[in-house]
Amino acid sequence: MAGENELLTPAAAGKYLGGIPIDTLRWWRWRRTGPTFCRVGRRVMYRRADLEAFVKQGEVEMQEVAHAS
Repeated sequence: MAGENELLTPAAAGKYLGGIPIDTLRWWRWRRTGPTFCRVGRRVMYRRADLEAFVKQGEVEMQEVAHAS
């Protein structure tokens, strides 16, 4: 499986997100605040596209501040 539909384990998802601990992902799932996840049987998995969407959701657009004279 490759591309945006690739399924990642919580450990791989945490690594993809820059080193987020598995316990943090577990906490986010419990609070329903983290990236979208799916269950494959009893296993929790994350789609790469959902992780990318989660990161994009947190982006902050920087704008130049006009200085008034």
